[in-house]
This record gives sequence, structure tokens and C-alpha cells, in this order.
Amino acid sequence: MLRLSLLLCALTFINLVSKGQSQYLDASFNVISSANGAKYIREVEMVNDTLYNVVLKYMTGDVMMIGSYSDAKLETENGQFKYFYANGNPESEGHFKNGNKVGTWKRWSFDGTRKPDRYYPDENFKAKTRSTNPAKFPGGTAALQKLIADSLKYPEEAKERGLEGTVYVTFTVDATGEVSRPEVSEGVHYLLNEEAMRFVSSMPTWSPASKNGIPIDSNFIMPITFSLKHEANSNQNKKETNNKTN
Repeated sequence: MLRLSLLLCALTFINLVSKGQSQYLDASFNVISSANGAKYIREVEMVNDTLYNVVLKYMTGDVMMIGSYSDAKLETENGQFKYFYANGNPESEGHFKNGNKVGTWKRWSFDGTRKPDRYYPDENFKAKTRSTNPAKFPGGTAALQKLIADSLKYPEEAKERGLEGTVYVTFTVDATGEVSRPEVSEGVHYLLNEEAMRFVSSMPTWSPASKNGIPIDSNFIMPITFSLKHEANSNQNKKETNNKTN
């Protein structure tokens, strides 16, 4: 009975794709039944059995991604892809071949300035292992927490207005370890949201995730907390440290 249910779900999904209907996705890009709780809208056009054109949009209607897949489950990217930040600026552009990035990929920062291109070799990688390893921040969790403490800047206007809370930012660590496609999935206030986006966009290169020994893209959701009490304690500790050294 379970097998039959799964088959019916798969057939329903393929039927929706073939008709070109829109789908609602959550922050992890899973299909959900309604707009309630959705973070993205996916529009799919089936050209033939091996070509599915996809447009992924933010809930505002702005485009996040344009590309093509070679399978009905939309698991294997194939062809030219373009990605955009939530502010409309381009994020990256390049080519996929059988689910892998190949050739030269152009890249831009959140503010629209160009970043160095990335080159991905077009070759068939041989699997060395049969395991999946997640992406890792250099130095581990402790190093990431230290970076947040040292680099996150509490906006002065936000402090004056008594704004605090946790901003959740989704982002991708691509196959080269580069952080890309950051987006606020749950925000507090634009002042805090923008600082959280700035921090995530400026993070250094990670060790990428891998599957069967091949580097792959992986998605993350990072909570970034702004606490007025913590900020006051941090400033006090810095003053005491400075007084001891003088």
C-alpha cells in the first residue's frame, strides 16, 4: 500500500510538471501544498521527456533562478543557469552538465559588483568512496562562532530603536566551497536583516560537501541572533580588556 501511495505521488508530481503548473517550496526547496509557509514559487515547463525549463521565484515574484533539468524529478541540472539575489542583482551565471557545474561561471556580490570567475573542469569524476560528507566551516563551529562575535556589526540605529531577535539566512556552499545565494528566510527588521546578509555574504571559503568523493553544492540555514544584552556585555568586556592593556 505504501509503495502504491509513493507511486501515485510520483505520478501526480510528473503530471503537474507536464502541465506547467506552479509549485510552492519551503526554505529547503521541498514542495509544499500551499503558499502558507512557502519561501519560493517554482514554475516548470515540460518541453520533452529530457528537457524541463524551470523558473524559481521569491515569494515577492522576483526571479531567483532560471535553468533547465533533464529529468521530471528536477534533480539533474543541464544547460545554462542564472541565479539572482532577492534585490534583483545577478548572483551567478554558468553551465551545468549532467548535474555538475562546468566551464566558467560569472559571479557577482550582493551589491552588484563583479567577483572573480570560477572555472569548473568538464570531466567525468570517478567515485572514490560511497559516503556523503557535509560542508564544513574552516576551523569548525568554534571558529564560526568566533567570526560571528568578531565580525557581526550591530547596527547603531537598531540599537537606538531597541531592535533585537534572530534572523535566519539560507545560503548555498557550492562545490568549490564558495558561499552563494544568501537569502533571509525569516527576518526581524530590515536593519538586522541587511547586516545578517552582509555577514553571510562575506564568509570565507568552506570545505565543500561531497558525495561519493565528488564535491557537491549543499544548502544551509544559519540563525544569526542580535541581542542587546549580549552586545552590552561584549562592549563592556572590550572596555575592560583595553583598560588592562593600557
